[in-house]
Amino acid sequence: MLTYWKVASLGVLGLMCSAQASLAQSPKSSESINVPADQVPYKDVGIGKLQLGTVWGDSSKGAYGAFLRIPAGFVSPVHLHTGDYYAVVVEGTVVNFEEGHPEILLGPGSYFFQRGKIDHVTKCVSNTDCLFYMSQSQSSDFIIRKK
Repeated sequence: MLTYWKVASLGVLGLMCSAQASLAQSPKSSESINVPADQVPYKDVGIGKLQLGTVWGDSSKGAYGAFLRIPAGFVSPVHLHTGDYYAVVVEGTVVNFEEGHPEILLGPGSYFFQRGKIDHVTKCVSNTDCLFYMSQSQSSDFIIRKK
């Protein structure tokens, strides 16, 4: 069973990492860029209907920043990420919690930090889709906890 989850997690990681577009490539240090919200290139990540819109870096190789769109009512499986990530809620109401900790409602403008290698659940508890901006200093992964 553990092998299945490892393979499934690697498949999801591959999909997440393929969410790169030319827009997301690091600009030359002398350039500034502006990206209108309707031009952020979203890609399905292979977990429910989650979509990742990378705006800088490369989530398959290292540091990156991206918007994560979560459909209303979505509840992730218990999972972890190898590295820490930082997030700010842009739309909707998100709950991100570790087992045994309270579920705190996070609306637009709220911030959360998720330590790497810690099991947690992420939910979109609003009637509309949720959107949060996240950044991570290393490549992205999504490892589902075995039952």
